[in-house]
Order: sequence, then structure tokens, then C-alpha cells
Amino acid sequence: MKPNTYFVADWHLFHDAIRFYCNRPYKDINQMHKMMQFKHNQVISPKDEVWNIGDVAMLSSEYARKVAKEISKFNGIKHLVLGNHDEWRTHSYENAGFWTVHTAFWFQHEGLTFYLIHDPAKYTIIQNDPKAIMLCGHIHNLFKHLLPEKRIINVGVDVWEKPVSFGEILSLLKEHNVI
Repeated sequence: MKPNTYFVADWHLFHDAIRFYCNRPYKDINQMHKMMQFKHNQVISPKDEVWNIGDVAMLSSEYARKVAKEISKFNGIKHLVLGNHDEWRTHSYENAGFWTVHTAFWFQHEGLTFYLIHDPAKYTIIQNDPKAIMLCGHIHNLFKHLLPEKRIINVGVDVWEKPVSFGEILSLLKEHNVI
């Protein structure tokens, strides 16, 4: 994985009720979008890779242009791992600004396998592999990580407020003696 790679989840664009469900401190949906974009773009340059691990927006595909307009305001080369609210056809997400779209994704780094999966309930996929790490979203502000026991890191905006760099992930793993 490149050093300029970042992870994020659970934007929930156009989902006004998420402000209340997750105690997001915004007066309205417009302020939420602007602040998420601001925090994102403080960290991400146009050439950085960003893996969004699901739940991009809460609008049907008939509003794809509206969603694409918002997505275009977020810097980076964007990849999507679908979440439970991402119900559009793959090409609709590509047209909205994602370079790639996946149901899950994995990569290896220095003997570890990183699984990008929206819902951490799928932990059973990695539970018996001590060299496997799951990056997820879905659970919003329920937890930031379950290290070292379960090797799950939530990269959602409700716990990080910004995209998480791969370096930050590695530091967190070292801090909890996982690597």
C-alpha cells in the first residue's frame, strides 16, 4: 500500500438524521457536508488514494448527479468498498467519482493481510488468522478499534472525523502490540 493511502467510512451524504443518530455537531446537512469536506481536504491531496469503506450517501440513484457533485468536492483518487446503504449499480458509483468499486477488498503489507469490509460482523472471515486486520465502518461511534484481541479498526468519520492514513493504522497496530 502506498504511503499516501487513506481510509474513511460512513459519510452518509444527504442523510440528515445521521446528525442525531451519531451526535454529529452540525446544524444542518449543508454544514455537515462542508465540514466533512473541509476536514477531508485538509488531509487528502488530489493525488492521494482514499478507500471509502461504505455508506457514501443516502439517496437513490436517481439523484446520482447531486451525489456526484458532493463527492467531487472531496480530494483524492477514490475507491469504494460497498456498504449496506450503497445500493446503486457499480457504474453509477464510478460515474459519481469512484475509480474502483468493490464488495470487499484485501491487500498484504509486511506479512499482514488487511481486509476492507464495511460490516465488522463479518469478523469470522479473519478471526482465526493472527496476521489479518479488518478495516471497517458501519458501526459509526460504537468503537474506534478492538485491538489487540479482535484486530478490527473502525475508520468511520464518527470516530476519526477525517480520513485515517495507512501510517496511522500501522502506528495504532504497533501501539497495541499487534505488529
